Amino acid sequence: MNTKRLILSPQDRGGIGKSFVATLLYDYLVEAKINIKTFDLDHANSTFKRLVPEAEFIHTDVDTDKLAVLDRLVSALETVDTVLVDNRATGGSKLLKYIEDSRLTELQKALHFDLVFVVIAVDDRDAISQAADVMDEYGKRVQWLIAKNYRDSTELTLFDNSDTRKGLLDLGAIEVEVPCLSEVTKNELQKYNLTVGNGRSSKKLHLLDQSRCVRFHAYMQNQFDTARTLLAP
Repeated sequence: MNTKRLILSPQDRGGIGKSFVATLLYDYLVEAKINIKTFDLDHANSTFKRLVPEAEFIHTDVDTDKLAVLDRLVSALETVDTVLVDNRATGGSKLLKYIEDSRLTELQKALHFDLVFVVIAVDDRDAISQAADVMDEYGKRVQWLIAKNYRDSTELTLFDNSDTRKGLLDLGAIEVEVPCLSEVTKNELQKYNLTVGNGRSSKKLHLLDQSRCVRFHAYMQNQFDTARTLLAP
């Protein structure tokens, strides 16, 4: 693998947990002392930037001929080891358009970075279909991380039995599991603009919520450790 990483989720589907997974990745990379830069492309909600204030905002609600504003993602790799991007709902197609127009997959070796696509797996046919389309298009040209989001159920039967999952695993994708976090605790984190990692010690949270954050964070650290080769140089 190359020495640097550009990590993003290319799915258009909204409401599947892209921003939440991005914050968990942020917590992991910061604790691993990886030199990172973060970007938020969601002009409508900017959920990621609220939770990660140092994230830089890039407005992508522009015509396709102006998508070179996303060059900042690549330029950032000149000064950091990993760039983490939170994409907006319905923004995946523009992000992929930029990647294709810039021939970014072909430039990975020359620019010494790997593109890592994070697929958020939920039991939603549209989300699975979108992931399949991206998989068919990019195949072995990128690295793959599957984040199985169990926030709505204890099983992901549709995804687990799908050709999409099989195809991704055949491409060498690494799977991690994102368990359900207590709704009460998640609401408190949103209320005070805290990531799970920050919630562990925030005095704004009740001790019970802090305790749930400690447990959840430790679990995710172990999960992401299994994918460390994808996430960190």
